[in-house]
Amino acid sequence: MDVRFLLGKQTAKGTPQTTDVSLLAATSSSVTPNVNKVSSKAIGTGRWEKDGFVSKVEVNGDVAVELNTGQMEMFLLGAGFKSKTVATKNLEFTPDDAYNNYLTLITDNVESDIHEYAQDCLISSLKINAQLEAYITGTATLIGMDHTIQNAKFAGTPTAFKGKPLICLGSVIKEKNTDVTAEIESIDITIDNKLEGKGALNSIYNKAIRQSDRGSVSLSLQFNEFNKTSYKNAHDMLKANTSYAVEVTFAEVEDKTKKVVLTFPNCKIGNVEATDLEGAGGISKELNAYFDDGIKSPVKIVLENYLP
Repeated sequence: MDVRFLLGKQTAKGTPQTTDVSLLAATSSSVTPNVNKVSSKAIGTGRWEKDGFVSKVEVNGDVAVELNTGQMEMFLLGAGFKSKTVATKNLEFTPDDAYNNYLTLITDNVESDIHEYAQDCLISSLKINAQLEAYITGTATLIGMDHTIQNAKFAGTPTAFKGKPLICLGSVIKEKNTDVTAEIESIDITIDNKLEGKGALNSIYNKAIRQSDRGSVSLSLQFNEFNKTSYKNAHDMLKANTSYAVEVTFAEVEDKTKKVVLTFPNCKIGNVEATDLEGAGGISKELNAYFDDGIKSPVKIVLENYLP
């Protein structure tokens, strides 16, 4: 199918963004209205259900993209981050006290001349993945509060998100200020806001989105060989509950001064395992990034040389 996915930041909750939108480099989307039905439980005769009604329409799902800096900015805003300009050309993101930036996701079916949109969306979790021979990907789990179908293709002209694609060859991974990139096969970073849609008696859609638990930030690193010193050190740090800093950088290959830098000052090892025992061997390391008093957050994200 000839389908494209567009994303825009709303001016306010309840007002879908249907003009100022940009084209996602989407690889998949499962953001759909999921319908719940209630059947009557009234006691009576006969073998068939007597009645029922649509009780809830949950607007949620994942949208996955090949990341660039512009899409990263939009995802972070929808995930409850705020930005400020630093060093003239850098945009720095840290968590906000509230979720103030609602998004509209448009699915434009050009081939069938129809489009639909999910509005009042927030990002419950954001996962960033880098692996061998691949683009850097971002997967946003969205929760929305309304869904509309329009019997025509999208009439507007979407803009392009700023920035060139981020690919694995522009990655730098540092543990305790030591560059370990040459040892890494893949890394997953997950920012989980733990959001939940909340309904109301008079609506089939969610009327609010709230945080159901404290959010978490985690990293998963896959190492390309088994190194006994690294393996034992990781186990010792796990048992001692030692914290340390991790820095992850994803750069544009055409201009490596344009990059995304994620800093996690307070990481602790949650698990470490020897992997690929039947093959060449490796190590899997799971990290939890905790709140840091210095940056007032588990993570600081900077888009370097992003601003003109």
